[in-house]
Amino acid sequence: MIVFNKKCAVITIEPEILRYQVVTVKALNGHSNNENLADIPYQNSTDIEQLIQNLKKQQPKLTAIALNLGQSYVQFQKTAYPEVKLNSAELTLYVKAIINKLFQLPANNMFFDFVSLAGPQKTIMIAICESDTANYWIDLSKKHGLTLLSINSKLENIRFNFLPWRQQKARQHQFQLLLFMVSFIGLLSCFFFYLLLDSQTTFSQYSKQLSTQQVLEQQLSAQLASFIPNPSPSQKQIQQSLQMFAEMLPETIWLRLYEYEAQHIKIIGQSINYVDIINFNQQLLSSHEVNSSLVKNIENSGDSLLFQLDIELNE
Repeated sequence: MIVFNKKCAVITIEPEILRYQVVTVKALNGHSNNENLADIPYQNSTDIEQLIQNLKKQQPKLTAIALNLGQSYVQFQKTAYPEVKLNSAELTLYVKAIINKLFQLPANNMFFDFVSLAGPQKTIMIAICESDTANYWIDLSKKHGLTLLSINSKLENIRFNFLPWRQQKARQHQFQLLLFMVSFIGLLSCFFFYLLLDSQTTFSQYSKQLSTQQVLEQQLSAQLASFIPNPSPSQKQIQQSLQMFAEMLPETIWLRLYEYEAQHIKIIGQSINYVDIINFNQQLLSSHEVNSSLVKNIENSGDSLLFQLDIELNE
């Protein structure tokens, strides 16, 4: 059923008279209580229930009731606004606490609503109706599968609604706040889970690169062990340079290329730390076997840095 086709019975109850009109739910807010109302006399609750049954038969799309209480069912009192500043929930508790004093009736037996009135002296207009009246219409609506949208009353241009709409609004606000907190915590959890996965992936990559570095070091050591006892000057420089790299190379740097040509060495490697590359170059410069060492270039390569060193050995 489309929402704007749903119907609402607007019922005004007076002693011995029921006035009603059926309007669409969409047009309910603009409805006037004195506009095109049908009058039906009644004597007891049986007559009221018969009216509801007839309306449901005549209006298959009837889904709700909006009740207006006549002045004889409602009492009004005006009181001064409290001197202390109160929020909506605290003001509701304050009004409930003074009902007994204003009306000489227990608040637990009453449905109430209030409106703050501006002026030279701020006041509160309070309206009450008996809980028996309100509960009867609440139970009647449930019995016939209808929604009781409001229990209204008007004093001059002030409208009161005796249903606990303030409590419902507060619960909706609390639910929205809870939903926001749950969503926020969920987003944070997803974000931290992503960071955890990314850290594990990066750690796995670095572990793999470290393993490759260790294998390369073992290969270099094996090559050094296989060199002939009386190497040529070039072989001796290669042996000494490889031994030097094995001793100086930190775990955060791994070699990709080693080239030797007549006292000149070119190495290409990777590292996860820029400072380690600079420190490694400084260590080479401090060696008595090295005449010069120059960082040719450093560039990004995925999650690491790719660099080239040009080294000139002493004779």
